[in-house]
Amino acid sequence: MMGKKALAIVLSFILVLGSSGMVFGETAQSPAFADMPDNWSSAALNKAVENQLLKGYDEDGKMLIKANNPLTRAELAAVVNRAFACVGLADISKATDVSSTAWYASDMAKAVKMGTFALDTKMRPGDRITRQEAFAVLARAFKLTSADSTHKALDKFSDKADIAAWALNDLDGLAAAGYVQGN
Repeated sequence: MMGKKALAIVLSFILVLGSSGMVFGETAQSPAFADMPDNWSSAALNKAVENQLLKGYDEDGKMLIKANNPLTRAELAAVVNRAFACVGLADISKATDVSSTAWYASDMAKAVKMGTFALDTKMRPGDRITRQEAFAVLARAFKLTSADSTHKALDKFSDKADIAAWALNDLDGLAAAGYVQGN
């Protein structure tokens, strides 16, 4: 299992991704992106490209990072799979919205196999990922899901009642470990 420092780095990276909408497309790594921003996110983006977490998109012969696009469920699946070097594939043929030819098909299958995503008839790969969903994926990836049925670690959050029932154990685990602190 990765240490607390590694988890903190990945959580920070995911928060940057969520706020600037990184991409995790299917093309090979390229040293230059036509749309690479020159702002606070540039260093994180370049590190992610260097570490092959981000690959970008090839559109009309130009490599794009699409930093202003919202993060999708498929993109998060791809980066987590790459971070953990996932190779196993689950059978996701019952998912009606994941075409076997889509760039993200194997990433969705890997995420289900890893247990970071639950298999359903609708996997919603193109949907924007919510913070709640992203935290649940990370809690599962780092094996931080809580067994506390009272979800005591979440009591300090005024919006605890807004957390979906399916995410309570995951978010409670992150909070108990000190990775989710609120503001």
